[in-house]
Amino acid sequence: MRIKKTAALFMAASLMAALSAGCINNNNKNNTSEEDIFPTLSNETVAPIGSTEIKGELGKEVTANNTSFTLRSLLVHTDSAAKERFIFFDIDLRNSTNKEYTLNTLNNFYIKLDDGTEVFSDVRSQLYANGNIKKDKYFVDPFNIPSNGQFSGIVGGFILKDDIDSFTVCFFPTGSNPNDKGTVIEYSITADDLKELDSTLLK
Repeated sequence: MRIKKTAALFMAASLMAALSAGCINNNNKNNTSEEDIFPTLSNETVAPIGSTEIKGELGKEVTANNTSFTLRSLLVHTDSAAKERFIFFDIDLRNSTNKEYTLNTLNNFYIKLDDGTEVFSDVRSQLYANGNIKKDKYFVDPFNIPSNGQFSGIVGGFILKDDIDSFTVCFFPTGSNPNDKGTVIEYSITADDLKELDSTLLK
């Protein structure tokens, strides 16, 4: 039993190190700062954050900033005891440029609640996903988008109270400049859009 506990602790510590390398900050339970903490190597001028809003629809591709993005579905793990839901995104993303770049959940996604509250990625949900979702399905931050290529997989996640059934998923198609958040793609989500993780995805 001691060996199993040690192995589990080692795995958690290793993942935390990987997440730290991906600039994940979990000082607050659900609300990691939305400040632009990711430095850019580009001197190009960017538009004000969210100045262009695009309404997206689940399963339909949206193209912006040389990026074609599809939010295929929202996958959920419900913790009834804690009265929480872990929210993950099943996405397709095509890069039409000749430059590979990386994205991560903290910088490129957030959830906006109906009261205006913004919720950012939570390390606890990512630890759960890394330990329970198949490795060829779930991708830990940061994830690479190949040049003139496509990324497909499950990313995230977020933690919401289990009684929250409507919210907005927001995605910044930043491309190779992590500070280029002038365009935001928004998806209005209801309870019917939430799909529990099943045996085809779990280890």
